[in-house]
Amino acid sequence: MKQHYVCQFNPTELAATLAPLQGGKLTILLAEQDCAQVPLLQQLCRDFNIALDGAIFPQLIGAQGLLPQGGWLLPRANPYHATLLPLTPQTSAAHQIAEQVESMLATWPTPSPPPTLFLTFDNLIPNIASILDALYLQLANRVNYAGANAGSGSFTPLACLFDNQRQLAYGVTCTLLPSNSFPFLEHGYQLSAQPMLATSSEANKIAYIDWQPAFQKYQGLIRQQFQHTMVREELYRFVVHMPLGLLRANGDVIVRIPVEANDDGALLCAGEVAEHSILTLLKAPENATEHACLLARRLNQQQTLTRAHLLEVYYCAGRQLHFDQQTVTELHTLLTHSGAGDLAGALSLGEIGSVRHGDYPQFHNGAILCNGALI
Repeated sequence: MKQHYVCQFNPTELAATLAPLQGGKLTILLAEQDCAQVPLLQQLCRDFNIALDGAIFPQLIGAQGLLPQGGWLLPRANPYHATLLPLTPQTSAAHQIAEQVESMLATWPTPSPPPTLFLTFDNLIPNIASILDALYLQLANRVNYAGANAGSGSFTPLACLFDNQRQLAYGVTCTLLPSNSFPFLEHGYQLSAQPMLATSSEANKIAYIDWQPAFQKYQGLIRQQFQHTMVREELYRFVVHMPLGLLRANGDVIVRIPVEANDDGALLCAGEVAEHSILTLLKAPENATEHACLLARRLNQQQTLTRAHLLEVYYCAGRQLHFDQQTVTELHTLLTHSGAGDLAGALSLGEIGSVRHGDYPQFHNGAILCNGALI
């Protein structure tokens, strides 16, 4: 069985599709609109003794663009190991994940280059960047790091992760992929303003920027750029085009997209912003082909992709709102320049990866994350 897109969840037809995968392993990417289909998919996978890992995303994507409903069925070849892990606020999430990964590594084929640890988080976990920092201190370079955030496009609670038996929120799916499945990431957002200071922030909430209420400060920046006084209800309309950026000492820029302004004038972001972080206003990429071509070149430097490969892509929902109809152009460019035969993936709510192979893992917004795997 190769990858299969399902738009009608007829039990008889699904059973016929899944039967060839009996005893195998399967990842399911499910559109939020069809989240009620999880129990059916779990039951069928149990019937065929298929090891299942799955996640719910706002929408799916394919070579033709956005897929607002349905599911991608992605068979996995060995070596492959996935475990769904509920995270408890009382325990260090990094410690929980590290313990699980240590157990998975103990049965991983050796000798081999480091596998890729792909982490699929519930997007409402507010401290994913800190979890990655602590996880790296425990696992270091024993794995490469990548991942994506699942959940609802409205940022409301959703039990967005599932396996054969469970469906849960506030958790993570930990997956080990072969070393040649290392995903690459690009965002292409550019600096457009002078540096600012997050003078008061906690987890994903920025209370003050340059000692001003964060929304008031951002409102002033938008007024300078567009000669328009933005109200709170318009926030998401503007931030996908001009989000905030975190400036790193090595020159990297990490995108942070505010998704809400609260009554106190604080900005709630899709990702953490540490207190005293250096911020700037970013400008979204204008060209829908430039960074797709760059990403395709980087993929091909790692492995030569052919028509026998599937391009698995996680594409930031905020980036999609910025590019709108040009999203199809960016996805088509990525597929054709990569040389792969097909494309499958989802709109994500945060992306985990490294701009350069082997770098420290970082939590991003506004990015494209992809890798190639044999179909």
